[in-house]
Amino acid sequence: RGTQERHDPKSAWVTAVYEDDAGDEQFWKRTITNQGVSEYRINDRVVTAQQYNEGLEAENILIKARNFLVFQGDVEAIASQSPRDLTRLIEQISGSLEYKAEYEKLKEAQDEALDHQTLNLHRRRGINSELKQYEDQKREAESYSKKADERDQAIVTHILWKLYHFQRVIEDSNREIQRHQEELKEHRRSIEKYEHDLDEARKEQTKVGKDVAKTEKQIKTKERELEAKEHGLVPVAEKIDLSRKSIAKCEKRVAEIARERDSHTASVKQSTKDLKVVEKAQTQWETERKKLAENEGRELSEADVEEYNKLRADVNKRTAVNQAKVDNLARQQKAEEETVNSLKSKVDSAEWQSQKLEAELGEINERESDIKSQIKEITKDMKSKKTAYNEQTSDRLRLSQIRTEKDEQLQEVLTKLLEAEDGRKQNEKDVRLRNTVADMKRIFPGVKGRVSELCKPIEKRYGVAVSTVLGRNFDAVIVENEKTAVDCIQYLRDQRRGQATFIPLDTIQWTQSSSNLKGTRGTRMAVDTINYDSSLERAVSYVCGNAVICDDLATAKHVCWDKRNDVKAVTLDGSIIHKGGNMTGGQGGKQDARRWEDTEVESLRKIKDKLIADLSSLPEPRRGATEEEQLQGELTGLEQRLIYAKEEAKALERNQSSKQKELAHVQDQLEGTRPKYEERLRDFESSKSRLEELQSAVSEIQDEVFADFCQRLGYDNIRVYEAQQGSLQQEVAQKKLEFSTQKGRLQSRIKYEDQQLQETKSRIKRLQDQIQQDQALIDELSTEQESTQNEVDALGAEIDQLTEQLDKHKAKHTQKAEKVNEKRREVQKRSHHVEGTLRTISGLESERQLSGAGRHSLLRRCKLEDIDLPLTQDSKPLDQLPIDDAVQTDPDAMDLDEDPDSSSLQPSNMPDFGIEIDFEDLDEDLKEQVSFHIPVASAMPICPCTDLHPRAGTTTRLKKNFRTELNR
Repeated sequence: RGTQERHDPKSAWVTAVYEDDAGDEQFWKRTITNQGVSEYRINDRVVTAQQYNEGLEAENILIKARNFLVFQGDVEAIASQSPRDLTRLIEQISGSLEYKAEYEKLKEAQDEALDHQTLNLHRRRGINSELKQYEDQKREAESYSKKADERDQAIVTHILWKLYHFQRVIEDSNREIQRHQEELKEHRRSIEKYEHDLDEARKEQTKVGKDVAKTEKQIKTKERELEAKEHGLVPVAEKIDLSRKSIAKCEKRVAEIARERDSHTASVKQSTKDLKVVEKAQTQWETERKKLAENEGRELSEADVEEYNKLRADVNKRTAVNQAKVDNLARQQKAEEETVNSLKSKVDSAEWQSQKLEAELGEINERESDIKSQIKEITKDMKSKKTAYNEQTSDRLRLSQIRTEKDEQLQEVLTKLLEAEDGRKQNEKDVRLRNTVADMKRIFPGVKGRVSELCKPIEKRYGVAVSTVLGRNFDAVIVENEKTAVDCIQYLRDQRRGQATFIPLDTIQWTQSSSNLKGTRGTRMAVDTINYDSSLERAVSYVCGNAVICDDLATAKHVCWDKRNDVKAVTLDGSIIHKGGNMTGGQGGKQDARRWEDTEVESLRKIKDKLIADLSSLPEPRRGATEEEQLQGELTGLEQRLIYAKEEAKALERNQSSKQKELAHVQDQLEGTRPKYEERLRDFESSKSRLEELQSAVSEIQDEVFADFCQRLGYDNIRVYEAQQGSLQQEVAQKKLEFSTQKGRLQSRIKYEDQQLQETKSRIKRLQDQIQQDQALIDELSTEQESTQNEVDALGAEIDQLTEQLDKHKAKHTQKAEKVNEKRREVQKRSHHVEGTLRTISGLESERQLSGAGRHSLLRRCKLEDIDLPLTQDSKPLDQLPIDDAVQTDPDAMDLDEDPDSSSLQPSNMPDFGIEIDFEDLDEDLKEQVSFHIPVASAMPICPCTDLHPRAGTTTRLKKNFRTELNR
């Protein structure tokens, strides 16, 4: 059973086992179900809660004192304690807490012993390692000392070899420069006359070009004025058309209102005529009535009259009271009848006016609905027209802006092309090189192109400096790999198409630029001033090297001399401070900058062709302007129609409001008159019935009194006799009432129609005034249109005259341009020899200066590093070589070309400071070799590879091998 209770999910129980003094065990158990009902058991016997508590108290277990049992919540309180508190509680219960201090003391001693043991182990290992390291260092020091001796000897031999070849390059360059300078003098004297003629032809062409530009500007100004005038004519014509339409519409409306006026006039005349007819009929009736009364009247005898009077007196006595009432009621009824008839006439007139006003309001509402629908339709049309007009305007403005931008770009491109054509003197060698590179790109896929075509300065101000940095590599060809370079060289040999320098991307070696210069104010690495594709980074880094571009010469001096950076510094104007310390400068900036233009001319021509094609594809502006003018005219017409429609709608609203007020007034009168009429009619009927009752009573007495009298005279009763005498008065009264009612109705109609007639006349007057205003506006606009048209005709005639002048100026300009081209061809034909000679001399001078700088740099290095070089007996020692000074005597002295057109270029002095190297110890084989090999076992750093530069021209084979060895 206990197991079953443990697995019962609907109950929970707890059992306490208690052993008393006698050693007997007692089981105290409490079970609680999911309904909250508790069951108590003592030794598996069910008891009540009270018996359970009393049994516990008998064993001296007090529940309230909490001295034995674990009550609900105590276990949870213990279980919710932190691990540290639980551990302390368990240690306290188990008694291990007493040994805590001793345990911590022993633990600390153990850790200290372990640390001491580890320290000794590490110390022993360090001593063994130091012993081994000392032995290795001893062996390395001995090996280094041996190799250092070998290195020193190799360095001396290598420096002697380099100095020997530098000296050869300087001497060969001097001889070549002198020879070319003699040739240059002859060439210059032959082209001075042709250059003067070219300048004169250019001045004449410029003068005629100014006349062309001035005339074109005048034509554009006149065309703008003409376009403005023509645009001004469109709204004027549209306003005239709208005004005429407005006049036609007003005249149509006047005709309609005139018909309405005629209708009202005819109605007034007819009503007046009817009124006269009624009055005439009334007069005629009264005349006829008098004659009839005289002809038909009966007369009684005197006895009968006397008897009648006696009987009447008797009847009057007997019916005095009733007769008084009858007379009184008769008078009242007569007055009430007149009142009822008057009210009935008013009600009928009000009803007629109400029906007529309602009909007119219906017509006004219908007309107003038509006008509103017209306004909506016009507004919708205006919205669509405005959208189309805005689209046309935006398209025209967009096309005009595009055309203007394209024109400006085309003018800019043409200006650049003209400047490039004027300042560029392209020789046959450049054309041949460009064509050769294009052919190689077509034949060999690995050919990228020339350096000048593949990279450009990031800003125009760097053009001269970047051209100077690139130097001879400006026209070098970049290829993907060495195989492509070999194939291209073979192609040049086979086709006999000259020489070219190739830069293979896979084998080229370049030196990483120094990071010491980054952040220096006014300086930047040359490679950072060039835009190029990332795939060409190796080639661009190679051609730029560690060259630095400086803002001015002072910054360049600071970088090279003050900071002692081993770099090539180039200023923005093209001045150079070489690594050896020598300087180069002069007036070559524009010529160097124009070297970039040669590579941009083709791209400018392509851009020009594209811009011309784009301009040709643009739609004609006049067609869009015509559509825009048409839309503008339609919009103006719709606006006028909308204004007239709104004015008519307002007039209809005012008329409708007036009619509604009038209708409301008539209905108010009708509502006020109809109840009175009905009330009076009921009173009249009531008094009529009362009168009949009284007359019946009086008639009985009369019949009784006049029975014999009436029988004797042959009357049915006395009332017949009296009626014969009184019917005429009643008929007269009734007839008068009818005539009065008809006359009142006709007079009311005449008054109403007269009011409507006056209103229509005022409306006609307003419309006629509007017609007069529109006609005056038409006259004014016609005058303005005629005046504007005259101005348009005059402007057209002026434009025709200016166009004729422009054609003449253009023809003259074409002749001058042809003359300039002819003179330019003459100059180019005779100047390409001069340019080739100048470039050759410049290249030789650069090679000579570079070789001198390399020689000075090597000697300075030998002095600084105490390298013992063999000198001749007459040579000065290396101690007298200046270290801080440049190659030249004056630090600021440069080899300046004072005038690029001067007869010759004087070579700069290359001081040797009296130092003469003895090359007798240099083997003859090394003197003839152009490459220097150092055994791998003794290879040591010797000197920067960029200190030496080969000479150009006749020693092409030497240049190629020499550069390869230096790059290694």
